[in-house]
Amino acid sequence: MDINLPSERKEFRDFGAYYASDIQPFFTQWEDARQKAVLQMALTGIGAVLLAAAAFKFGPFGEKNIQLSVFVGVAGFAAAMWRLNKTRGSISGGLLERVCARLGFSYRAGLTRPSYCADFDRLSLLPSFNREHWEDEVRGERDGAEFVLCESHLKYKTSGKNSSTRTVFHGQLLVIDYHKKFLGETVVKRDAGMFNRFIKPGKGFQQVGIASPKFEKIFEAWSTDQVEARELLDPVVLERFEELDRLFDGAKLRAAFSGGRLYLALETGDKLNMGSMFKPIKGPERVEMILKEFDLIFDLVDVLLKRVDGRLDGAFSVDAIRSA
Repeated sequence: MDINLPSERKEFRDFGAYYASDIQPFFTQWEDARQKAVLQMALTGIGAVLLAAAAFKFGPFGEKNIQLSVFVGVAGFAAAMWRLNKTRGSISGGLLERVCARLGFSYRAGLTRPSYCADFDRLSLLPSFNREHWEDEVRGERDGAEFVLCESHLKYKTSGKNSSTRTVFHGQLLVIDYHKKFLGETVVKRDAGMFNRFIKPGKGFQQVGIASPKFEKIFEAWSTDQVEARELLDPVVLERFEELDRLFDGAKLRAAFSGGRLYLALETGDKLNMGSMFKPIKGPERVEMILKEFDLIFDLVDVLLKRVDGRLDGAFSVDAIRSA
């Protein structure tokens, strides 16, 4: 089976044969279930609309019939989406599990708040939230460095009569072993101008002066160890941070060096997913999309770990990856 691979990395070697032997049969198995879920959603939606119209016209509650019709319509739509999302979760989880197994990674579709979330929170890399959803955790190793990646959808619901819920973060959290123990802790964020004083990580952190005028306009940094921070935040590292932010289309990169690990939070939205449920799942396009995301992760790890060897002469190209 022909499959367009995002790069010639060794991890993708012979992936076409693996797709034909393991993933394509999985798609064939679930295509019928996908069609049924879409059809049931459509029928449930039509039924809900008809019931809502009947409740509005023939309901016994007078002026409250409109409330009854809205309730029936919303309930019907929720039931239709529940069925569709359940099938989508089974297909997406099974696909990611197979891709990760081939790459030598472990995968969990659903999870509760992971332990490393506390570090992101302590380092002020995440906003305040009181509603949370975690999924698609991938654990692996690349060039001797362990990493863990997961998707987080965080919301904040206000209290009171006119309460509302808004998304405060939807994207990827990534933790990478950095092959180096740090004496202090250093946090880097996108410069927020006059609001920088509100995003300071904590009392023990002091602002770090960034030597490069170019990056001083882009990033703001704080650290508990000024000398170490200046060593970590050399122009090469900051250049790569800027490229990562561009790579993910302005994902508001936030990073922290702490305890021998690098913590990254990127507002990428839902990245590791199977795509639309309203299209057949018989071709390799969905796998190609996921492999591109893993290719970005590999680039990210390489970019950060290879800093000890100096510049990456052409090994990391935003434009090349986007055109893949």
